[in-house]
Amino acid sequence: MGLFLNFGEKIDGYDYKVINERDARASAGIMFLLGILSLFSVHLYRTIFWAELFSITFIIEFFVRVLINPKYAPYMLIGGLVVSNQQPDWVEAKPKRFAWLLGMILGVIMTYYIIFDIITPVRLGICWLCLFLMFLESVFGICLGCLLYKKLKWKTYNCPGGICDVSSPPYDKRKLIIILGFLGLFFLTYVSLKSYKFNEKPKIIIVKE
Repeated sequence: MGLFLNFGEKIDGYDYKVINERDARASAGIMFLLGILSLFSVHLYRTIFWAELFSITFIIEFFVRVLINPKYAPYMLIGGLVVSNQQPDWVEAKPKRFAWLLGMILGVIMTYYIIFDIITPVRLGICWLCLFLMFLESVFGICLGCLLYKKLKWKTYNCPGGICDVSSPPYDKRKLIIILGFLGLFFLTYVSLKSYKFNEKPKIIIVKE
C-alpha cells in the first residue's frame, strides 16, 4: 500500500525524497500542447467537448500526483517514456508537491464549472493560467509553485533549477535596452505591415480560358 500512497522516491545520495525533474518538464510540455490544441478546437469547431475532455484528464493527473503517487500519474508516465534515455535530474519532492497541490486546487475549481456546465471568464482564466504555468515549466524550467514554496520560507534542499539556493544576479541594463529596442522594432514592423496590407488595393486576377 505504501508503494502507491507515496510521494517521491528515495535515491542513494539524497537524504530526502526526490522527483525526476525531466519527467515533470516532459509531462508539462505534453499537457501544454494538448491544452492549446483543445482551446483551438473551441474556435475551430465551436464546441468545448475537447477542452472539457482535456480538463478532466488534467484534474485526474493532479489528483493522482498529489494523493496517490506521481509515478502512476498518466502524463508523468508518458513524459517519463519520452525522456527515458536521459539522465535523471533529481529535485526535492516537497516543493513539487506544493506546486502540484495548487494545480489540484485549480482542478477542483474547474470540476465545479464542468459539472454545472458554467461558462464564465473565471473558467477561461483558470485554463489560461494552467497553460501559462505548464509553458513556464516545460520551456524554461520555472516552477512558480516551487518559487512560492521558497518565498514562504519553508525549509528546502534542492529545488528545480537550484532556485532555492541561488540568488538572482543583478540584471544587465544593456540587455534590457536591447529587449526594449527589439519590442519597439517589432511594434513598428507590425504597424507598418498592417497599414500597408489594409491600404493595398485588392488584386484582380483574370483567368483566360
